[in-house]
Amino acid sequence: MISKLFRKVYRLIQKFVFFKYYNKKREIIRNSYLFDRIFKKVFGSLRNAEIRESFFNNQLFAYSNKNEKEKIIEYLNYYCIEEIKNYLNFANKIINKEFNIFEKTYKFKEEVDWHYSFFNNFSWPLQKSEKIDIRPKSQEVDVKYVWEFNRHQFLMYLGFAYYYTEDEKYTKEFKDLILDWIKKNPTLYGINWYSGLEISIRLISWIFTLYFFRNSKEINNDIFFKEAFKSMFQHVYYLKYFYAPRSLNHTIGELFGLYLFSKTFINLKPIKKWERRYSKKFKRQIILQTRPDGTNIEQSVNYHRFVLEFFSLFYILNPKSLKRKERDLIEKMFDYLLYIIKPNGTFPLIGDFDDGKVLLLTTNKENSFIDLINLGSIMFLREDLNFLSKRLFPSSILLFGSKGYEIYNNLDKIEPNNILKYFKNSGYIVIRNNWSKDSNYLFVDFGEFGAQFSGHSHSSITNFIYSYKGKNIINDSGTYSYNKSWTERNLFRSSKAHNVLVINNKNQAKIKSWFSWEDKPKLKRIININDVVELTCRHNGYKGFFVERKIITNKFLSQLILKDKIIPLNNLDKDRSYNINIYLHFDKNVELQYENNKIKINDELTIKIFSNNSFKTNLEKFYYSPNYGFKEECWILNIHLIKKFNNNKLIELITEISPLD
Repeated sequence: MISKLFRKVYRLIQKFVFFKYYNKKREIIRNSYLFDRIFKKVFGSLRNAEIRESFFNNQLFAYSNKNEKEKIIEYLNYYCIEEIKNYLNFANKIINKEFNIFEKTYKFKEEVDWHYSFFNNFSWPLQKSEKIDIRPKSQEVDVKYVWEFNRHQFLMYLGFAYYYTEDEKYTKEFKDLILDWIKKNPTLYGINWYSGLEISIRLISWIFTLYFFRNSKEINNDIFFKEAFKSMFQHVYYLKYFYAPRSLNHTIGELFGLYLFSKTFINLKPIKKWERRYSKKFKRQIILQTRPDGTNIEQSVNYHRFVLEFFSLFYILNPKSLKRKERDLIEKMFDYLLYIIKPNGTFPLIGDFDDGKVLLLTTNKENSFIDLINLGSIMFLREDLNFLSKRLFPSSILLFGSKGYEIYNNLDKIEPNNILKYFKNSGYIVIRNNWSKDSNYLFVDFGEFGAQFSGHSHSSITNFIYSYKGKNIINDSGTYSYNKSWTERNLFRSSKAHNVLVINNKNQAKIKSWFSWEDKPKLKRIININDVVELTCRHNGYKGFFVERKIITNKFLSQLILKDKIIPLNNLDKDRSYNINIYLHFDKNVELQYENNKIKINDELTIKIFSNNSFKTNLEKFYYSPNYGFKEECWILNIHLIKKFNNNKLIELITEISPLD
């Protein structure tokens, strides 16, 4: 008893000391006079020219090397002419103060409002950042929009446009925007200093973009660079004390910002010792957040890609510092993307999907990771990855230059070895009948909820996604929005939003908050892969039941059979009636004919349902969100029955998807 009381008091003291120390540190960073003293103490002995030259002479990537520019332009003109047109178009829109933020296009009339929400003419107040309510009750807004805008990834298009054309109009716009942002966003005031991840990505964007302006006297001068460097140091100094050490993808993103800054300015004596420290911390995350099968622990395809971009950039900056295990895990992460890609080149929307990216010039790609796969083919000399990417992409050319071009030209394009892949640690199974654009494809999610509070997981155990002859047939619903509406946030991550069996409209776990679940279910998988493939998963996500789904097919996916069983447990209320639904979400482009519980799809497939109990079927309207912020209507099939379990008999429903012939 005394020991327990002592530990409680000790934790309270720790919490008090922690709060007092870090609150004091926050106020020092916020106070411009006190921070100027820190800045002078760290860099006072260095001339502005030394800091600037340290940056531009540190040729981290191919495009920051002046000797590579002529070749890079040549490669871009040969492989990427359509991207170049798009990038220049984006840059010209930015000059006109027109920006694309998710599904919204917004043009500022005069000055840019860096705190604008992009909803209802609402702007976030300029108050102490930690005191801001990111979900104000008086407004229906999504804070992610203002954060996405203030990641400043659009600046890279200005940088590229100058690099490609050497037109100083892009330089002037970049310079004006940076100085305007610094002026209107005092340190630790306002929404743009609230999140460490957003602070880090903005810092990364500035560093990436500044390298494009190496030849511009408007940027490569002591006066401008001093202002930009001081603000970058404010970003990194905050992250140094306040990065989130146990926050999954946020930890990776925030540590990479610290690492990139220290790598960029490694030739400055005060910064040199940081590089080793943050390199070590960052590499540890590769081990902690990647399963042995190469999948990310958050159970989200989007966040797998997001953290892999950070890992890939780190690999490019420091390939010799990685241990064999770290390198192998990164390569396995590319394997995962290789095998789950759909015939049409997009990816299944498993878990939260918010379009977050950090790779150069990729923010306008919709659900396509091919540029990242192309990068992986060069990093690991992978002919199967090269088979998918098929050509060089701008990010690979800019990061690798001549070296990447030579590797690409020496790589064959060889079809991947397998048409079936089981990711045992995550519980994902992928099957296709071949690697053509017209293939049949099945993705099965027999995975548990993600790590910790499973913030980016959906209630989707036993979910599946299906394509036939290259066309999407059965989809996942996506994510739509994180913060705007509690109802919509919960709808898109609910069981109903997935191709699963649902009891009493409940979820397989309990929603605790906007980004957490509790009472997560346990599950068991049985995977039999022979000429006939049998995939079985049983979970206890609904109180009083085991739910089991068996998926039967062959390696050619010529027929798909789902066997869903509901097994009542002894603690079940036997006098109660239970609503049981199985939902199938159709792609918006499929043509459906519905008659007598039989569904015909595109005049190619039929869906038939059988059961040992009476049931009804109905086509209903639902929503599909292919990208963050986008929402469109689609059809879902609702297989429904009401049942009492007073005789303890299990219920079985069989859904058969097969060709018309």
